[in-house]
Amino acid sequence: MQTIYLDVLLLQSLYVNYFLLRAAARVTHTPLRFARCLLVSAGSSLFSLLIFLPALPLLLQLLLKLTAAAATVSLAFGIQHGRWLGQFGCFFGCSFLLAGLLLAVCSTANQGFATWSNSCFYLDFSLFQLILFTALAYLLLHLCDFFRGRRHHTDEHFQVLIRLGGRTAVLEGMADTGNNLTDLFSGRPVIVCGKQSLEALLSGSSVEQLQGYRLLPCTTVTANGLLPLFRPDEICIRNLSSGKSRTADGMVGIGGTQKCAIFHPRLLEF
Repeated sequence: MQTIYLDVLLLQSLYVNYFLLRAAARVTHTPLRFARCLLVSAGSSLFSLLIFLPALPLLLQLLLKLTAAAATVSLAFGIQHGRWLGQFGCFFGCSFLLAGLLLAVCSTANQGFATWSNSCFYLDFSLFQLILFTALAYLLLHLCDFFRGRRHHTDEHFQVLIRLGGRTAVLEGMADTGNNLTDLFSGRPVIVCGKQSLEALLSGSSVEQLQGYRLLPCTTVTANGLLPLFRPDEICIRNLSSGKSRTADGMVGIGGTQKCAIFHPRLLEF
């Protein structure tokens, strides 16, 4: 019988849950802060202790798996009306894809490489190998982000629609990888707009009275300061070059004198 080390088991489960949550967040375009993702992944790794129990009935294993996935998704993203089922389905679907991939790898690897019990697995990896594979995975993700960012050419034109109550502002949009601003409370990306460009939206209202109002510390090339934020009812980004549109879950920051809305290219993942 293969020896299972508790620390390696929990660490493997933490890694797997972390990347599954990141995949679900990326596919469903849901903001997810690093600290929250890490804490939820650590908590959900406790479900991997089921591997030490005697073999359970298949229906009970499925019920426990569904419960673990539902609890993990709810703690990571919250229960958002109209989005929870998509997040849950993506997380559970990625788990099935990972299980299939592991079965394919284990079928060609040496016997004893993996141990399966109660829908939980343990891989015969050392801590050094886990750290090495994690570093390689992060490098791969950063390379994917880098090349994805290069796909957005400067000759593309965008339009950003921002709705607040019964008022709407339509601005020219500009994708800028230098805008890495993220709301500290919700983890939502920030779209920066000049105050004059939002006059039709604000309609003389005090910025402090807008929903979700807060101040975000930010740094630019020339200065440091506090950027006022608010949460609109809807943000829609349209790529005028391709004709594609999508709703973005973000905050609006008021700053600068530019007439366009500046956002990060990751919001263009149509």
